[in-house]
Amino acid sequence: MIYTGNITTPANTLRKAPKVTRVKVTKGLIYRVEFYFPPGSMGLMGVAVFDALYQCWPSSIGDYFTSDNETIGFDDLFLKEAEPYEFQVVTYNEDETYEHFVSVRLGLLSKDVYQARFLPLKSHEYLADLLLRLATERKELEMLQREIISDAPLEWQLSIVPAQDVEILENE
Repeated sequence: MIYTGNITTPANTLRKAPKVTRVKVTKGLIYRVEFYFPPGSMGLMGVAVFDALYQCWPSSIGDYFTSDNETIGFDDLFLKEAEPYEFQVVTYNEDETYEHFVSVRLGLLSKDVYQARFLPLKSHEYLADLLLRLATERKELEMLQREIISDAPLEWQLSIVPAQDVEILENE
């Protein structure tokens, strides 16, 4: 399954107050990620994808993908097992005159389909171990990102945090 978010971001949408667009998905494993920037944005528009406060793509905290007339695409393994089954696409547009567009594409498969398609010779135990290692690594990165984010997150960051996480942030 390929999920898409076709996002137009108005002119003068600042990094400190970006546009947040929710892309609904199902439970599964992200295996492919693409960002299509049509001609015209000249690097003035940026896009990043989050799972709650966890910055998924690009992995560098606070960075955005920018481009012009290009598709940035890569294979990845990102397990989406917890609700809400969505990603938050955060965009900004520093162009003072024109709105700009980006298309975000997420290729997602169930774990069983992934194993049958990409790991046909690997055992179920191998896949389970791999997914556990990926989940552990993600939790470690999530904890690191939570430490890096200041005690007073930006307003847009609070808007993408599930309600139960907001209380945790306030009590830490």
